[in-house]
Amino acid sequence: MSLTHVSKNYLSHSVNRTLLRDVALVIGFALALGASAQWKAILPGNPVPMTMQTVVVLLCGFWLRPRLALSAVCLYFVLGLATAGGFSKMPFFAAYRAGVSTATLGYIAGFLPAALCVSFLIRQMKQVTLPRVLAVGALGTGVIFAFGVAWIAMTLTNLDGAISMGLMPFVVPAMIKLCVVAGMVSGGKLVAGMIRS
Repeated sequence: MSLTHVSKNYLSHSVNRTLLRDVALVIGFALALGASAQWKAILPGNPVPMTMQTVVVLLCGFWLRPRLALSAVCLYFVLGLATAGGFSKMPFFAAYRAGVSTATLGYIAGFLPAALCVSFLIRQMKQVTLPRVLAVGALGTGVIFAFGVAWIAMTLTNLDGAISMGLMPFVVPAMIKLCVVAGMVSGGKLVAGMIRS
């Protein structure tokens, strides 16, 4: 057996392992987004529930390359639409339907640009530090809120009402979730290998 043949076999197996890993990451993050939608806190008089999806979206951006982050969020959209309305026993949107015809559609639409933004920006940095992770994560969170508030303003109320309904009650929880994400990303140093791969 020639050295060239061995090298080609090794390369083929390496590509297959990489592809399988990428597929597993995309499916895993899509499922995690669906699972995080099911943990929700309802604020009295507010149609927007608080979920843990922001955490998953940010981690998706930090830990996946832009192409994979895009694929994971798109897969979540597809799975969510396929199960919306209670047609399946596997909910991906909160209460089977949130995001389809409710106040949360804007936030879900914001997941895609937020994940892409975080994934792209963090990969432009030569050194990943806690302040930089916090800054990029805050920007990603801001993108989600911008889409969410804009949708509420267009469909339910005016801009002032949308801000008081869709932003102000969630500022402190969003800051806490951002700190958790930043700790997971920079504290464990796991991101160093994943974002460069």
